[in-house]
Amino acid sequence: MKVQFEITTSCNLSCEYCFRKREFSFHASESIAEKLADFDEIVVYGYGEPLLYPNIKKTLEMFNGKILLSTNGMIDENFDEILAIVDRVGISMDFDARHRKGLIFRKLEEKLKKAGEKAVAQIVITKDNIKHLSELVEISAVNGAGIQLTNVVAGDREMYEKALYFESSRFCVEAVRDVGSDFVLSAIKDFSKGGGKKAEEYRRLLRMIYGEGYSINIPYIVESRERIETARKAEKIVENAESIARSYGVEFERAEFFGDWKNRECPYEDMFFVRFDGLTSTCMLFAYSHNEFVNEHSKNVNSFHLGNLKELEVDDVLENLDEFNNLRKSLSKNFPWCADCPHVSGCWYAKQNIDCYGNELSCSECLYSAKISRCLL
Repeated sequence: MKVQFEITTSCNLSCEYCFRKREFSFHASESIAEKLADFDEIVVYGYGEPLLYPNIKKTLEMFNGKILLSTNGMIDENFDEILAIVDRVGISMDFDARHRKGLIFRKLEEKLKKAGEKAVAQIVITKDNIKHLSELVEISAVNGAGIQLTNVVAGDREMYEKALYFESSRFCVEAVRDVGSDFVLSAIKDFSKGGGKKAEEYRRLLRMIYGEGYSINIPYIVESRERIETARKAEKIVENAESIARSYGVEFERAEFFGDWKNRECPYEDMFFVRFDGLTSTCMLFAYSHNEFVNEHSKNVNSFHLGNLKELEVDDVLENLDEFNNLRKSLSKNFPWCADCPHVSGCWYAKQNIDCYGNELSCSECLYSAKISRCLL
């Protein structure tokens, strides 16, 4: 079983897309780390930079399983020693210091060269840097690093406007590819009159889509042609970047640009997240209360904790995790996909991170479940 450990909340960068957005700096106690020592795999990463942890080398040596560590690449001290201990190291790659204040690209290149095949270049793609993706991939791949792409999870509308994805299911988007606003308006007029040719065509379209197990918001898709085209163009750029990575023989993990109601899975299934203070959660997104902007609306995500490792043993936390694991083993069955819902606009439940299946801890808009966003796990 895996565990993700937020060893510190201290960070030396200020990234505009990070949910941290707060000035606090705390380190996990050694007693918490000791309780995680025997996990098969441990991912050392949270809302902070692990290499700023005072006793990072000693703590990593405590772990018996496979170690994955994610770093922003700006810390030189002890990097060689840390590299010798971990199995994989994720390095956040970007050129643009405007949006990641404190970034020095030269340092990233140095870390890639040292890490070689142990490295995974983690690239958060947005409208701001997508044009540089092929170059970033080649710089990483020539050093033997694997590539992992992730779309941004936006905290506000400003960041959302820089996103490249469209949350609705690809099947639904393609099903109404040739449907225009004129058709929708004509169908609405027919419905207002009690029926008509366009209304019947609209019903047939809905029956076909619902018959395949999807829901759909046709007017929203029709009026979102610009966002859809942005997502399609981004896919083409990613396909080219993938070809570059494959030519160097390195792994390439792409991000998706459309959702899929029926094919979602939780990357945190059978694992959990441990905060610096010992509080445990089902995943990183539920570790802290925060705001997200998704499906054209802002929503409140409240923290959810399974227990505190300062007071409980790991087995007690795992027992509390079992019930939620049973839900997320089948996301399509147990959580709706709000992006396809005709009522998501203005939905009070979605804005409070509650869904219409009655889940008050809801994964119904989780971009990670649809592989639109990815994490090093």
